[in-house]
Amino acid sequence: MAVNAERLLAMKKEEGRDLVAGKKVIYIYHDQIDSRGEKTSTEGDTFEAVRKAIEEVGELVRFVINSRNGNYVVVTADHGFLFRETPPGEPDKSKLEDKPDWAVVAKKRYLLGRNLPDVDEAYHGDTKVSAKAEGDMEFWLPKAANLFHFAGGARYVHGGTMLQEIVVPVVTVRHVKGKTKGETATRHVGVQVLGVNHRITTPKYRFQLLQTEPVSDRVKGITLKVAVYEDNGPVTNIEKVTFDSTSDNIKDRTKEVVLVLEDRTYDKEAKYRLMLRHADTGIEQSSVEVNIDRAFSDDF
Repeated sequence: MAVNAERLLAMKKEEGRDLVAGKKVIYIYHDQIDSRGEKTSTEGDTFEAVRKAIEEVGELVRFVINSRNGNYVVVTADHGFLFRETPPGEPDKSKLEDKPDWAVVAKKRYLLGRNLPDVDEAYHGDTKVSAKAEGDMEFWLPKAANLFHFAGGARYVHGGTMLQEIVVPVVTVRHVKGKTKGETATRHVGVQVLGVNHRITTPKYRFQLLQTEPVSDRVKGITLKVAVYEDNGPVTNIEKVTFDSTSDNIKDRTKEVVLVLEDRTYDKEAKYRLMLRHADTGIEQSSVEVNIDRAFSDDF
């Protein structure tokens, strides 16, 4: 059976237990991120919505186990998303300006329709192949992180093939009898690189790094070493940055790091990566692709 999270939480204890009695699988739908991210007036609150969703889902898991006799909970998502601090400019939009007449559904990150032609600006596929669906429905997907021009711009989007959109978390929670409440393990805060399509054209480049949640009793701060790498070797200085803010304000948890390129020749077609490594263990915590497009070295 399926039930909305708000409806389940509003039920009295016995009413809720009667609702799920005899059911082997109960799907609980929680919608916090999409409801705010997909509205132009509130899309700037996306990260706050993510934090609130994590907190509410955590409370929901405890509610299911403690009040609804749940023993095994799987927490996951239907999709991920792309988010940028500033609205997309013209270079980030597909050159396809007009929605095709044969389109059935046209969104910023995908289009569904019949008898779609091949175009250079989008990937073209068939749902019979990708989803083993019946019928003759086809799709377009804008390449990379671009948006379809005819659907307008947005800071929060989903529906494409970027890893952020198609890779989702899967967290399992089991009820262990006799486990005391205070024995839950701690973890480090998450840190994300803000922005997409990082293109370095000058010796110095500024990256914005976001601590995704406040430090608390169970969420510890972390110190990272940050640099741009080619394969396993750094091509910039390595900066050490500590993330230990306890603030609920997202601006207080954002830090800037300035990296300076080595004075050498770079291949603009090569793949470079900005890497965030744990300062003590050297384990990679996060990374994003970087393009270096410098016409000349400083000594030319």
